[in-house]
Amino acid sequence: MKTTFLNIGSTALAAAFFLTSCQNADQSSSDSAKKQTEVQQDETAQTTPTTKRAELNALYPHYLHLQEALVEGDVAQAKEAALLIEEASKLWDGGKGIQTAAGNILSATDLQKQREAFATLSDALVAQIKAEGVASGEFYLAHCPMAANNDGANWISPSKNIRNPYFGEKMMTCGSITETIKKL
Repeated sequence: MKTTFLNIGSTALAAAFFLTSCQNADQSSSDSAKKQTEVQQDETAQTTPTTKRAELNALYPHYLHLQEALVEGDVAQAKEAALLIEEASKLWDGGKGIQTAAGNILSATDLQKQREAFATLSDALVAQIKAEGVASGEFYLAHCPMAANNDGANWISPSKNIRNPYFGEKMMTCGSITETIKKL
């Protein structure tokens, strides 16, 4: 009876220790992930580039939303972002090419068609950023040589880390930064 009590007591003590350890590890892991997210958000907030045109600056976060939706393969989110880009691009004469490309993403019936239209949108946005000029920060021009049936396609990346909107999970890191667009 004494041995059984000791075994039960030892088992209970070990279980309590294990649960406490797991709980502390989970909390530590959760705290670490939370801090990492906060640092990434702070870095993004501090390094968000701007152009000399307010309309482009207002449109840029929607472009990043669209890009992330394509990375994740989310057709509905891509359409939502494209609608906001289309509306924002109506605010100035130079936005016509961006507006047309965003409209093509809106009317696309599947993810592949959205990704094809994204290449045109990205080219139009890069042209506008270069034409208007950068006021602060840096825009990273990324290129995937395998996109667009191996013709290659560009996009503006918010960082030097590659998250490929043309292939998503299939080839997340395919591509490289080919140019940094910055204030002259």
